Amino acid sequence: MIFSIFPNADRYRFVIDKTTRELGKPMLDLLWVFLISLGLCLLLTPLVRKLAHRIGLLDHPDGRRKIHSRATPVAGGLAILAASVITICLSLIFSDFTRLTLSQDLAFLSSLLIASIAICLLGVIDDYGKLRGRYKLMGQTLIVLLIVAMGVRVDQFRLFGETVELGWLAVPFTAFWLLGAINSLNLLDGLDGMLTVIAIIITLGFALVAGLNNAWTAAIMAWVLTGALLGFLRYNYPPASIFLGDSGSMLIGLTIGVLAIKSSLKGSAMIGLGAPLAIMTIPILDTLAAIIRRKLTGRSIYTTDRGHLHHCMLSRGLTNRHILACVAALCSLTVLGGLASTYLNTELLALLAGLVVLLILVSTKLFGYVEWTLIKKSLAHRTQRIWSFQSKDSPQELHLHLQGKAEWSELWRRLTSRAEMMSFIRIKLDVNAPAMHEGYHARWDRPWEMSEQNNVWEIAIPITLHGTIVGRLEIAGVRDPDLFWEKLAKVAAMVEEFESGIFQSLQTPHPGSQNKPKTSSELAIGLK
Repeated sequence: MIFSIFPNADRYRFVIDKTTRELGKPMLDLLWVFLISLGLCLLLTPLVRKLAHRIGLLDHPDGRRKIHSRATPVAGGLAILAASVITICLSLIFSDFTRLTLSQDLAFLSSLLIASIAICLLGVIDDYGKLRGRYKLMGQTLIVLLIVAMGVRVDQFRLFGETVELGWLAVPFTAFWLLGAINSLNLLDGLDGMLTVIAIIITLGFALVAGLNNAWTAAIMAWVLTGALLGFLRYNYPPASIFLGDSGSMLIGLTIGVLAIKSSLKGSAMIGLGAPLAIMTIPILDTLAAIIRRKLTGRSIYTTDRGHLHHCMLSRGLTNRHILACVAALCSLTVLGGLASTYLNTELLALLAGLVVLLILVSTKLFGYVEWTLIKKSLAHRTQRIWSFQSKDSPQELHLHLQGKAEWSELWRRLTSRAEMMSFIRIKLDVNAPAMHEGYHARWDRPWEMSEQNNVWEIAIPITLHGTIVGRLEIAGVRDPDLFWEKLAKVAAMVEEFESGIFQSLQTPHPGSQNKPKTSSELAIGLK
């Protein structure tokens, strides 16, 4: 009846009916793929959990970074991989649409299967604690290069209407994207159910983007992974009875990285970059914040800390389930931005969604506020330092409480008040104590003559608690008429006073900490 009101109604109705018939079969097959994967993961996860207990593939609490109450299996990747592979095999047998679609990408599917198995095994080795960081990265790189060699490559991308030809940078760009996806999602696996919830929303987003772009192979793979993740969430939801482990987080990262490329293809090897960037906003922000936080405090990029998204939200008093709800809402917003940008063919909406999420997190101080403050203070400190060296002005200072409640600023004041009297030219204090929810960074620089360079001495003192390094104090000074050993004695006396202050600060536990205050006999701070 509505069609009769408009001219050419019959033609429009024919187009709509034809489109509905064409999309009806794919949608039905995708629904079955999703449900099969969901059911298989619900059945397989308990079996994998039992297997993990038998072979000792467990994550044991250590009272520092790992504060779960009991040894927990870390074999989620095996369950998700098994459910996904079995689902694809069943679909190839019973679904004509899936068989016809996937048969056109057999080389890609074969490489993805081999890479998925390889990265899952790499994760299992790492979960056993048998793999150093550099070898883990080497393994990831080889797996990524296998995927690239089999045709998953970005030769050009489009952003804000401009097409960028990558040329010889195509391989490193694609490899960097995939490695970034693997490791950024791995960093988010620190709270029951968190990575699983984020991955469900992201893969669902790429499934819909793939459908809009008629990238049906990517759509099938995305729906398979979404179903498996949803089934696994039944056992990973807090309190989790099984963790993803590195086998699961790296498998998810690799697959999502590939899906981001395959679902966004606008040509044979060109992708629209807006939607993938928007959908991946949360992992990208968490990774960038970690890099900024560690580089500006002079720490190794591989240093562990409690500055990730879930840690910050926990420190703000949110419960595990509240964090999952909050992160799910933010991820949904970025996915909607990615979908809108794909549908309307404009990257502006994708950028807007990402900026809105960033502003929400920083303005509420849920995440990113510390890094933003660190950037501002570091820039101001370096600018003032250059000016002070040129004008021989007063010393320049930077100090920032990254996390926790201990009175580090008072201890820092004691150090700097003695600095000029002892001819110090530089002091740096960096505290990173994840177990005690404490982080602090401070720097002090005094202008000095370049002619004094040959008379500069430096000392680095690690500060330990129960044999574990919780901070590092670095001091540099210019030799003066005092004997050097007398200078060291004064430094040692100052550090002893400093340690006494640390002792008092750490007596009070951080809010939310499960550890009771330690007595003086239990706490021992010493220098190594």
